[in-house]
Amino acid sequence: MTFAKKAYDLARKQVFFCDAGQPLSEIARQMYSKNIGSIIVKEGNRHIGIITVNDMLRAMNKNKNPDKTPAKDIMSSPLVIANKNLEIDELVDKFNNSKVSRMILVNEKDEVVGVVRDIAVYQYMTFYKYDQEVRKRFSKNYARPLY
Repeated sequence: MTFAKKAYDLARKQVFFCDAGQPLSEIARQMYSKNIGSIIVKEGNRHIGIITVNDMLRAMNKNKNPDKTPAKDIMSSPLVIANKNLEIDELVDKFNNSKVSRMILVNEKDEVVGVVRDIAVYQYMTFYKYDQEVRKRFSKNYARPLY
């Protein structure tokens, strides 16, 4: 069985972007139509923040007008960025130290190549540890590859 070893193995590879001045109403439509929980905010060629569904809910709770409120007013910033080749244990440490739910992954050229969620890492670690324990306890390998 092959297990993930790097941050990129657990990431969503299709990444979506919006402009810093784009109104929340457009971003909400984009997030809904793409079925995504976050979108990276760009200003020119720079990645300056991220908007999650929770950021949108907080904005609505504060009675922000979605047609007039730009992305930059509600985004979480600065981005927490990690190299896509970061080991899973190091990724867990980085999540624990940064207190974010999503981390942006970049390649060697500093290009955004994925977004990894803390819950994806948690679920992977839980499965991996459980699988290791089960394999130790059974003399015969009953497991079929799940990934």
